[in-house]
Amino acid sequence: MPSLELNSESLYSSKSILLGPFISVGLMLFLLGIYVLLFVLVLYFLFGRATNAIKRKLHLAWVTPLFLLSVSSTVIKGVSIIKQGTVTLSVVSISPKGQMSAWEYTSVLDLLAGVFYVLANCIADAILLYRCFVIWGPMTRNRIFVFPLMALVFLTNAIGLIGFILGSITTVARLGGDITTGYFIANAVNTFLLTPTVAGRIWWLSREPRRIMGTQIERKYDRIIGMVVESGLLYSASLIIYVVTRQNHGLELFPLVGLMVGIAPTLIILGSSLGLFKSAVPGSRIMISTLRFAEPLAGGDSSEALNANLRGDIDSNIGEAHKAECRSATVRGR
Repeated sequence: MPSLELNSESLYSSKSILLGPFISVGLMLFLLGIYVLLFVLVLYFLFGRATNAIKRKLHLAWVTPLFLLSVSSTVIKGVSIIKQGTVTLSVVSISPKGQMSAWEYTSVLDLLAGVFYVLANCIADAILLYRCFVIWGPMTRNRIFVFPLMALVFLTNAIGLIGFILGSITTVARLGGDITTGYFIANAVNTFLLTPTVAGRIWWLSREPRRIMGTQIERKYDRIIGMVVESGLLYSASLIIYVVTRQNHGLELFPLVGLMVGIAPTLIILGSSLGLFKSAVPGSRIMISTLRFAEPLAGGDSSEALNANLRGDIDSNIGEAHKAECRSATVRGR
């Protein structure tokens, strides 16, 4: 009987050890497939459609390194998770020296995954900061709203990098873990701050166009704002979930945040590539200037300038329509 109890306990422990890595790697592969599909779609629409050359180059400069860093971080962490599960499963039969060597190997993998993640997060934050910089316009507003956020983002990522480095050192690994936990929390806070800064400014600039152009443009702006907010919430939610489950060593959800840091911005870039940020008004040349992230507004981006441009385009379109009607009436009269 004692032998049977020992085997039963050993079997239960093995299942517990393998369940966490299985869930983590399975989730990683699922999200990785989605991310690869999104990345391929972005490339297809950027090169397959008549896209502004500057906009195409800027989007490629964002999305390509973001994809490479995000995927590299996640794959390296996935290898580390599998290795840790293998070491834990065979901890009874392995020699202490071999066990220590294996744990040191996984620490190096965790450090690489962390560094790549911080770099990917820097690119994702830079995308949001650039949007803030463009749509807030004059330097005075940027000094008040954007520059403090820029300093906060830089400081947060620097602290995160230090935390990952300390976490790879055995003597201060606990301190490094606490710092990285704080880093993920600060990341969620930064995203909560940056997302409303972008979406709120778009809403403010869209008030007059909504009034002038009615339901169609209102739906278009709502879709744009919703896309920005949803992408920010997806990433923030993944960070919160990871922090909450971080203390459960059997379930490592780092691949979730490692991929979401790339998926969230890529969704917006895909929307831009699909032309979702163009005006929905039929037959007009109007562009929603507040969402032309790749091109700063010429002559300022104040709501007055935007509304003047919109009114000019509307009057031009009405004039052209009136001329067409006159020509039709002349033909009928003959």
